[in-house]
Amino acid sequence: MKRVAGYVAIFVFGFAVCAWVLSVFGGQAGGGGPIPLPKVPHGSNLLAQTGSNQVAIAAEKVERSVVNIDTVGRPMTTGFPDIFGLGLPQEVIPKGQASGVIVRSDGYILTNNHVVADTSKVYVTLWNKKRYTATIAGRDAKTDLAVIKIPASRLPAATTADSSNLRVGDWVIAVGNSLGLGATVTVGVVSATERGPLRIEGTVLENAIQTDAAINRGNSGGALADINGNLVGINTAIASTSPGGGSIGIGFAIPSNTAVTVANQIIKRGKVVRPWVGIVYMGLDDTVRQELKEAGEVSVPPVNGALIRGVIPGSPADRAGLRPLDVITEINGKRVTGVKTIADEVTKAKVGQIMDLTVWHARTSKSTRVAVRTAEMPASL
Repeated sequence: MKRVAGYVAIFVFGFAVCAWVLSVFGGQAGGGGPIPLPKVPHGSNLLAQTGSNQVAIAAEKVERSVVNIDTVGRPMTTGFPDIFGLGLPQEVIPKGQASGVIVRSDGYILTNNHVVADTSKVYVTLWNKKRYTATIAGRDAKTDLAVIKIPASRLPAATTADSSNLRVGDWVIAVGNSLGLGATVTVGVVSATERGPLRIEGTVLENAIQTDAAINRGNSGGALADINGNLVGINTAIASTSPGGGSIGIGFAIPSNTAVTVANQIIKRGKVVRPWVGIVYMGLDDTVRQELKEAGEVSVPPVNGALIRGVIPGSPADRAGLRPLDVITEINGKRVTGVKTIADEVTKAKVGQIMDLTVWHARTSKSTRVAVRTAEMPASL
């Protein structure tokens, strides 16, 4: 009995020693207990606060406005070699999957032009799985935008934000029918604004939003939304290093300001009407002037502004007497600091509006004021 009592005493003593060692040194041992979490200062601006996920809230807001689009192309005849090396003709009907954004509750949906171009049928599936046959209200190849219409009403139209307020680093989410899987949400930031001109898969993008939110095949025409769930862009293209076009974190969207302007014109007129003066031009300053001289250009004007490289015959500029090598130094009272000055003034003008130009003429080496009345840009341009 005494031997048993001794064993018990030794056990109790050993247990007490172990407990003391763990209490003193246990905090320094890896994995010895739960790791304390750092306390976040009160009022910190987090993307997702405790119990509230802002991405989820934004996605829930915009998801119902994003639709799946299935397209059927026009039949194509192709040939496959048989055992004798001869091509046997076979009819192929292309099919595609993409996305769109409801922009008006009465059934108008914004998507990409390349999604619906050369199609014979366009189908739209809403968030509630209802499926409609859509008609094409109008297309604009220049911005790669199109508007389609379905016979439905009281639809959840997207809330649009002013895309000019976007900053590099702002959180955004991309929503679309990625790879035909259905509504898919990815998150990232605005990597850059006003990218362009960019030529991607035959499409030229101007003033595009660049984002690292994953955009894949099928996302075309889908929504790029801010962290509040408001539409800031229409996803349209990606840069990729793989043949299949997988996402590498470089995607592009058409700004919502451009998209809304184009959509409104298409809904109203069935097309986009653009003012036009008919010149090909480039920015001219001391740096460009030196580059032109080094490239062998002999007649480089001595003034800064927009150098006219070409005038389209019969255009408003041609009728106003503008010629190659003339330099536009002012437009509507604004000093021309590059091509953007001209582009901005012409773009916001109405067809038939008179543009007041100050032009340095190469023929006379003198400046005069020239009035040019804008016309509608030909559809071929």
